[in-house]
Amino acid sequence: MMLYKLKNITHSYQDKVVLDFSSLVLNAGEMVGISGKNGSGKSTLLRLLAFLESPNTGEIIYGGEGVEEIAILLPEVCLLSRSVRANLEYMFKIRKRKVSESQINEALYLVGLEPSIFLKRAFWELSSGEKQRVGLAQRLLLRPRVLLLDEPTNSLDSEGLQAFSNAIWWANRELGALIVTISHDKKWLDANSQRRLKLHFGSLIAQNHTNLLSHNWSEAQNGDKFYDFGEGEVLVLPNSAHLDRREGIIIAQEHIWLHPNDGLSFQAQIIGIRLEPKDGRGVILEIRLGREILKKIISIDEVSHYRVFEKIEIGFDVEGILRMHQGG
Repeated sequence: MMLYKLKNITHSYQDKVVLDFSSLVLNAGEMVGISGKNGSGKSTLLRLLAFLESPNTGEIIYGGEGVEEIAILLPEVCLLSRSVRANLEYMFKIRKRKVSESQINEALYLVGLEPSIFLKRAFWELSSGEKQRVGLAQRLLLRPRVLLLDEPTNSLDSEGLQAFSNAIWWANRELGALIVTISHDKKWLDANSQRRLKLHFGSLIAQNHTNLLSHNWSEAQNGDKFYDFGEGEVLVLPNSAHLDRREGIIIAQEHIWLHPNDGLSFQAQIIGIRLEPKDGRGVILEIRLGREILKKIISIDEVSHYRVFEKIEIGFDVEGILRMHQGG
């Protein structure tokens, strides 16, 4: 079931565009992880999903029953200057609902905190990681349909990480909750997501469907950008003085051509062939060009045409690359 449909979203703070993408669909029961550099728009997107802000342009359609079933956990958890028990009960008092002792205990067990020890603790006796886990317990008590997590692992040690992971998978499995997590911790995000997205200067892209080249961009005297793959292979982007290369430049799937008939071509080699792990409907070719590894997804029907260690010519849709970064 579709829970969110976002269309033609743009959002700015003063003159800075922080989000600019055409569509995003999020379904009930998904575990979605979103990564990106600082300033790429991750936290802003989460605030839009929580309806804490509205986009400057575009539309957000929510298919649930109301915003009260959406819970968001921010990096800095704000607790009342009371006991852990009082903090957990407060979530229900403001909603004029009752919560049982067993529900409170279950929520703490889920985040790896022993109720007999932690229920009586004051907020100031908690470490930052324990506060984060109490914050998650608060939200699990509400049995949310959507759980939005903003950099949740920053203050967690290894024990806390495992407990936190177990708890959000429980929410996904037992509550059927849509979990959307933004994080810089790519390893943890990969292990705790079923679908991975990336925000790059406000553009939303599928993790497996793009190549982000961020290391060897240089600039000619006229401002044009060029990328040195190594071994004599250099990609030049004409009329690219407007591009911001500080965080890299994206080359999407459709911008890589296999066996180009005309234009500049590059000598490359296939070094790996594997199933696209998230949907199983495609095959990923891992292609070495110079010292870089590029990903190109092809259909399963095409895979018989390729072999590991096969030499291959590839090309780039330079105009398409420039169009993608037109706003950069």
